[in-house]
Amino acid sequence: MQQEFLAMVRDARDGGQTVFMSSHVLAEVQHTADRVAIIRDGRLAAVERVESLGKRAIRSVEIHFDDPVDPAEFAVLPGVSDVVVSGPVLRCTVDGRLDPLVKAAARHEVVDMLSDEPDLEETFLSFYYHSEG
Repeated sequence: MQQEFLAMVRDARDGGQTVFMSSHVLAEVQHTADRVAIIRDGRLAAVERVESLGKRAIRSVEIHFDDPVDPAEFAVLPGVSDVVVSGPVLRCTVDGRLDPLVKAAARHEVVDMLSDEPDLEETFLSFYYHSEG
């Protein structure tokens, strides 16, 4: 029944109709919505396209280099935290744009790079708690 409901919502969306859907099952929202509104303390805190909200998300990144790297080089980058280097493997968290990390990594021989795609729930929580300061 749930799958049928979500299919109907997607069909309506694809047909140009507006559907208001309230859900705490953020995976559903992520797969059906074009835009997301975040309500905080009874006020509209944000309205954004799902993909642009995802760009604000926190990602876990793992980069495999050809040789060991200095963690200090990456720890100072904007938005980068929790930097751990084990031999030629760097693991860190990136809040926001990946560009500074990618440019710093490009100064070395990169063998592989893995990044977890942020989901809407992590993005929502990040947005919600960052707004609180």
